[in-house]
Amino acid sequence: MDGHAYPPIDAPHNRRITYAVLVGTGLLLWLMRRHAFDVPLETDECNYIYIAQRLLAGDRLYVDVWDHQPFGIFTLFAGVISIFGHTPLVFRWFAVAASLLSLILIYFIARRCGGITAGIVAAICFALTSSDPGTAGEGCNREIFMSTLILSSWWLAGSVHRHKPWPIFLAGLSLGLASCLKTVVVVHWLLLALWIAWDVARRPHTHRTSVAVIRVLLWFAAGPTLIWSASFGYFWLTDRLWAFIDAVFLFNMQYSQDSGSAFARFQQFFSPAGHPFIFDSALPLWLAAIPATLWLLWVIFSRHERHPLASLALLIIAGYIAVCLPGRAWPHYYYLMIPPLCIVVAVSLSHAIESIIRAINMSRSWKLLRIILPATLVAALLWTQYSSYISQSPFGITVTRYNSRDFWGRAIGEKIQAVTDPDDSIFVYGNEAEMYYYANRKCATRYTMITGMRVGDPTAAHRRKLLIDDLKRDPPRIIIVLFDEKPFPEWSAYLQQHYATAIGWDCHDRYSAGCDEPDPSWVTMLVYHDPTRPVEPISWQWDRKQVGGWYLGQHDTISDQSARPNRQEKLP
Repeated sequence: MDGHAYPPIDAPHNRRITYAVLVGTGLLLWLMRRHAFDVPLETDECNYIYIAQRLLAGDRLYVDVWDHQPFGIFTLFAGVISIFGHTPLVFRWFAVAASLLSLILIYFIARRCGGITAGIVAAICFALTSSDPGTAGEGCNREIFMSTLILSSWWLAGSVHRHKPWPIFLAGLSLGLASCLKTVVVVHWLLLALWIAWDVARRPHTHRTSVAVIRVLLWFAAGPTLIWSASFGYFWLTDRLWAFIDAVFLFNMQYSQDSGSAFARFQQFFSPAGHPFIFDSALPLWLAAIPATLWLLWVIFSRHERHPLASLALLIIAGYIAVCLPGRAWPHYYYLMIPPLCIVVAVSLSHAIESIIRAINMSRSWKLLRIILPATLVAALLWTQYSSYISQSPFGITVTRYNSRDFWGRAIGEKIQAVTDPDDSIFVYGNEAEMYYYANRKCATRYTMITGMRVGDPTAAHRRKLLIDDLKRDPPRIIIVLFDEKPFPEWSAYLQQHYATAIGWDCHDRYSAGCDEPDPSWVTMLVYHDPTRPVEPISWQWDRKQVGGWYLGQHDTISDQSARPNRQEKLP
């Protein structure tokens, strides 16, 4: 695509440039990601690892262990664990490997659409933002791996062999695999199918254009069809088809509908409630994307010969829709936008520079724009990444995103491990799966998170019954009660009947300020134990100063009653 704009990709001097760029930016990417290796794994990441371990132990997904995510991430993590183990570093390195593959794809896609300068700028931008803390890029959540598969699909669909069946089939297959990680990838399939059909229709044909379009779309659909047909068949043969459909499709549809109107979820992208920091660490990239996207649309509609750029516009649109569809503005959702932004900004900048140089007859002084403008963008991006990421301690990297959630979850998990035996089961009434991972203890129920028990969900009654049945079958030695969801009556009755009073509590990291009683205004966690198997008395309160942490509202007085959250109604 746009091959006339730069020397052929296999030219010897271009190969040398490519090797140098990829090695240099790959090293930069590794250095950036390495800075967060000491940050504890977050709850989603721990949940993937824990469920993957249970699958390797013989448990059945959606029956013996439950989650509303597609099977892909658990299968992927199970494969990694079976080869490399399940220590945090394994998954840090796994994310590095996926990010390096994304970097390579970003370089070649940007170069194909904007030339050498675009490829270099895009690679540098992604090396700096691959571990962007505002979008949880320093972790190893699903979006890291989804991005690699999505980029490979867009690359294959626009390759020099794109008119042949096999790259189109592989492009569809790549998106099919990505959809096994998160079903919103269907948006990418639909928009990429639109571009492929348009690209085929605009070419001269010796036979009917409609036949050629249908043929190429069938090849593109073959990959996802094979993957999902096999998946449905597998769950049907193992008597889990309804459990699979209920968890992955029906529950997720209800989950996203609870977030409000369709218009609201697309609007909240720009002002995510509770997470205003999302854009801070990569702010120059987000800001540059505004004129870049506008320029891209102008080029598409005013200069039709630039048809490769249409794929970039659709890539941006697909990423935006995929982020908004779930209706929950979690920071890691936004990571799907980082690779497309790097490409679009780099390509638009490269085209803008060349247009300016041609307009002034390629004056030598103006040629410096090829260096000055990209360097300005990179310098601005380096500064925001330094201030929000590189200059921060491990605690400082994540404190603005989820407060002390990851460090706190690890600390409580280690406390659980200290007072229980390896064959004891535990239960966390909340969404802190890192406690299972860091305690190295089995969950007493199939529900590692209580998202499926949500009040107002018409399908939750059945899952609530299964939860109580699991607890009666395997009474946990320790129960941790959090306040992610309001307790339902059957749960409260079970807890009061079998576990009586709390033996410990945590006061929302306020231990240093004093919290001798479980004040409902401050308490964030209650601890219960099986009276027939008591545990050693310990302090369950955690002081973030143990990891060099601080409280975001530290300048406020602890005694300020108006600042206290109302947790009374959520206590069991």
